[in-house]
Amino acid sequence: MDLKKTIDLFHEIFSKALAPIPRITVSKWADKYRMLPQGSALPGHWRTDQVPYQKEVMDAFTDPCIHDVAAMWAAQGGKSEIMNNVIGRFAHLDPCPIMMIQPTLTDGEDYSKRRISPMIRATQVLKEIFADPKTRDSGNTILGKFFPGGSLNISGANSPSSLASKPIRILLCDEIDRYPDSAGGEGDPISLAEKRTTTYWNRLVAKFSTPTSKGASRIEDEYALGTQEEWQHQCPNCKEFHLLSHINMKCDYTQKIDKKKVKHVHVKSVAWVCPDCGFSFSEQTMKQQPQKYVAQNPEARQEGRRSFHVNGFTFPWIGWKKIMTEWLEAQEDPELEKVVFNTRFGLPYEMGGVFKSERIFLDRRESYGAELPEGAMVLTAAVDTQDNRLEYEICGWGMGEERYGILKGIILGVPDTKEPWEKLDEILDREYKFKNGRRLKVIRTFIDSGGHYTDEVYKYCFMHRFQQRYAVKGSSIPGEPLLAKLSKKQMLNSSIPLIFIGTDTGKEAIMSRLSIDVKGPKYMHFPLDSKEEVYNRGYDEIYFRGLISEKKVARKKAGRIIFGWENIAKDKRNEPLDLAVYNLANIRSCQIDWEQLQEAFEKGMGTSDSAANAKKPLKVRRYGVRKRGIKGESQ
Repeated sequence: MDLKKTIDLFHEIFSKALAPIPRITVSKWADKYRMLPQGSALPGHWRTDQVPYQKEVMDAFTDPCIHDVAAMWAAQGGKSEIMNNVIGRFAHLDPCPIMMIQPTLTDGEDYSKRRISPMIRATQVLKEIFADPKTRDSGNTILGKFFPGGSLNISGANSPSSLASKPIRILLCDEIDRYPDSAGGEGDPISLAEKRTTTYWNRLVAKFSTPTSKGASRIEDEYALGTQEEWQHQCPNCKEFHLLSHINMKCDYTQKIDKKKVKHVHVKSVAWVCPDCGFSFSEQTMKQQPQKYVAQNPEARQEGRRSFHVNGFTFPWIGWKKIMTEWLEAQEDPELEKVVFNTRFGLPYEMGGVFKSERIFLDRRESYGAELPEGAMVLTAAVDTQDNRLEYEICGWGMGEERYGILKGIILGVPDTKEPWEKLDEILDREYKFKNGRRLKVIRTFIDSGGHYTDEVYKYCFMHRFQQRYAVKGSSIPGEPLLAKLSKKQMLNSSIPLIFIGTDTGKEAIMSRLSIDVKGPKYMHFPLDSKEEVYNRGYDEIYFRGLISEKKVARKKAGRIIFGWENIAKDKRNEPLDLAVYNLANIRSCQIDWEQLQEAFEKGMGTSDSAANAKKPLKVRRYGVRKRGIKGESQ
């Protein structure tokens, strides 16, 4: 390189470095430069006026008085595009170190490929400054991208090494309610990353998420610390502004229950009723009315904090009929209600309170008229190992995971002797009868291996591996899927499956289902002993006391409030709850084809063989944050 070129290069560098930072907001930058790639919902030039509720959030990033931004939004509201526009504006006009944190490294890689790279390719000013990753000396990777004067690093909340290294000015935290409580045992991932911004006087930290459970939601806490700005619509009649809420929606609808006991709702019309004047208005009318953010805690702005809340009734691409259909179909099912609350209303879901007494469920017991009730099509079993006994429960399952308690019992004996295991064989090998004489056998058994007799459990499961009897181990990591991981345990010259179960998730699911008081999908039935039956089914006061023996409580850990399960029973007996969780995980692992099984029953089969043919074998699959797991649902 000759002297003139060197001088010209330095002149260009210094002129850019000393040039004043353009006073252009993120929204104006996006309107001027941002292009949406083909395949987007609205490809072409970005237009903020199509999503007006995003403008204030974007422009908070260029307000010199703001250093913390939080957004508690419904799903599909455009949180990702806001973050993309922030990245684009600062990389182009005010380059600096930027970090984005996704729940896992896998999520980060996916976000980079599906969101960041297409934005760079489609937006010319970004294409010019981001080095081509195909170039040998670009230094760019999926998780690390460089531009003149700055960089973009994408990390996972589960990766402590990437959260605590070089300083950053802008920190973007996405879906924070899915973050683990600790990054590899090194502490809260957000706190670790925030420490990297302390050297910058003009730092910016953003925390975005769809909320989860009330009291255990990170974004709920962050929203409460900020200005709490709700996106509100003006009533055409009284001119007052209100947050559009499902509480104020008036629906004309019909509903029916199909043969699978699933509720189907047809919404004919939806109208919003103003809580002040009582007048009602259509979706089309309300979406054309003046709209703005209204702060519930405006004083937080003086502390440099802003927080925003938007729900699905505002989004232009989701109709009110669809939202209200989902809500009405979710009624009386806490698990489905939670999904709608989180994803459509953008609100944390509050589960029903602690059950006052076991008397609620004692009074709910019902007579089956036989060992097996009509409606049960599959039997599963769960076994809990204690120092002096085995506790077991056999459950029947019907359409929509309707659950029937069949038999709860205790086998006395130390598990390192053969007697209790031989008695367990008798329970698991026998056939259970319907009133009409048809029979079912247990198709799969989950056995707890986490006690003091782990080797004995492994040995038993190895000897009975062809009878689908599997060792399980609980994992208390918050947010862990119910079927968290399928591993292997070496036994002599062979191996057996070892299944890890997300117990926190399972307990939340069981408590939700206990709150359902309408018979049908996910309802939990309990048998009432009759004089004709010669044995005790085991569903007594002790059982129900153990079933409701735990509740979620708040604990302070690493400077933040987290929620975990705590045993509140006087006798600390929680085996029935553990067995209920294991049985739920069990039926999920079977991946039953319920329609096929229903057809078999209607044809008069209904035997153990028909049920066994309907279940799918245990397979190793990818799942969630784990490298390998079992396909299934989180709750």
